[in-house]
Amino acid sequence: MDGKAFIGILLAMVCMSYCGLAQAQAGPPLMTNDAGSPGPGHWEVNLAAIGEWSDGERSASAPDADINYGLGDNIQLSAHLPWMRVPLQGRTATGLGAIEYAVRWRFLDQDSAGLDLAIQPHVVVPGTPRAVRDGLSQSHREYALPIQAVHHWARFTTGVEVARHWVEHERGADQLGIFAAASCGEMECLAEINSTHEHGGLTQTFLGIGGRRALSDHVKLMGAIDHQVNGPASMRVDVVYLGIQVTY
Repeated sequence: MDGKAFIGILLAMVCMSYCGLAQAQAGPPLMTNDAGSPGPGHWEVNLAAIGEWSDGERSASAPDADINYGLGDNIQLSAHLPWMRVPLQGRTATGLGAIEYAVRWRFLDQDSAGLDLAIQPHVVVPGTPRAVRDGLSQSHREYALPIQAVHHWARFTTGVEVARHWVEHERGADQLGIFAAASCGEMECLAEINSTHEHGGLTQTFLGIGGRRALSDHVKLMGAIDHQVNGPASMRVDVVYLGIQVTY
């Protein structure tokens, strides 16, 4: 199963180089982010349902709101608000989870430097005591510093995101994501490898494929599936993303 999934992702990435001209990007529905921004005074709002499955356990974030605003050409302000649904003692607990705030600064552009390069500091603020108690939110504040590099080739786009995570009173983690994106007819085709290593702990590596399809100049449908390919089979996680992107 692991080998087939890995080969499938590689084939998807290779296929993208022959699918046509593209100035595609990462970000939702992928786990890996890119270095883009909505542009001065513009909004990008991603509304989604995200489900996770692991050995019969199911949880979801629905609706999951990712809100971005362009402050000038190279700065993006972001807020991520998940409405969590998790199993709890025979029932489903619901409520607002941890909220993530971020600022992206793209300090190099491909037009002038040959690639887009950005940093995007994050802070994740835990939810209410009830949300923490019910497992809807992490219990400690988290800080992250991702660095994102993207290059637009003639026929496709590739990018890398490297991030360091610090969690108060807990272990930190390192994260690496690699993505490829291209235009496949009327769709944007996406593929990624995303791996997180907890310091002194486990490593989770996901392979994912996804796509976006424009419904109008300002609305896109988005979807992706990520499958964990390492660790004991009973602990592996599958993540499904289905959402809509609105820009204005």
